[in-house]
Amino acid sequence: MTVRASLIAVALGLAAAAPASAAEVSVGVKPADGVRLGNATAIAGRVTQQGVPLPGRTVRLEIRKHPYKGAWKRKATRTTDAQGRYAFGPRLKRNHHIRVRLDGLPATEYTSPQPDTLSARRNAYVLPAFTLSFAQHGRRSIRISQTYTVPKGIKLTAPTRFYVGPCKPNNRDECTARRAPFAKQAPTRRVRAGRFLARANVSIPASFGGRFSYVSCFGYSKGSGMGDPGQRCPRKSVKLSR
Repeated sequence: MTVRASLIAVALGLAAAAPASAAEVSVGVKPADGVRLGNATAIAGRVTQQGVPLPGRTVRLEIRKHPYKGAWKRKATRTTDAQGRYAFGPRLKRNHHIRVRLDGLPATEYTSPQPDTLSARRNAYVLPAFTLSFAQHGRRSIRISQTYTVPKGIKLTAPTRFYVGPCKPNNRDECTARRAPFAKQAPTRRVRAGRFLARANVSIPASFGGRFSYVSCFGYSKGSGMGDPGQRCPRKSVKLSR
């Protein structure tokens, strides 16, 4: 009888459901320094289990708006592809914390139930939409203007910095200057709800030959929830992209 009882116990042990290893959910946000208001934020990642992709699984994008004190809200749902990948493209109106939730699975005859799995939390920054322009202002001077659009109720307080440098055209009449020095700083003023303006007059040296490059930079306005709080504008000059 003792031998038989032991055999039954062993058989029952072999039939018990095997615990499942934990799934992993990666997530990334691009561009990391934020998008302009009105543009989509690219959020993408992959679901794997011990390095093996998990296709056909349900993932949910969850967001929490600045100042990040409210509850997490479900924004969208996707199904992972054959490589376990997923992607979201929400159009957010302010900075958000984001995360991705992988739906768990019920128990089966051979596996234990799998709980939901959360990705790491990431920052999704949203910058004010803006338009940079200039107009002639006297013989050797220009007036540079930057107009900002933000959701109503948002207040921008950080100044706007303008950088102006020579063009240095090549034989194809393309500007080749690599940097533009700091020229002026202007206050960012409210025009009406949701609209702000910064403006400055800048002299253009005769040595520029009437050709110049100009760039703007604006830092984070404390409490606005628009942009990267760690962003800083260059003090002396800014690199020009070509």
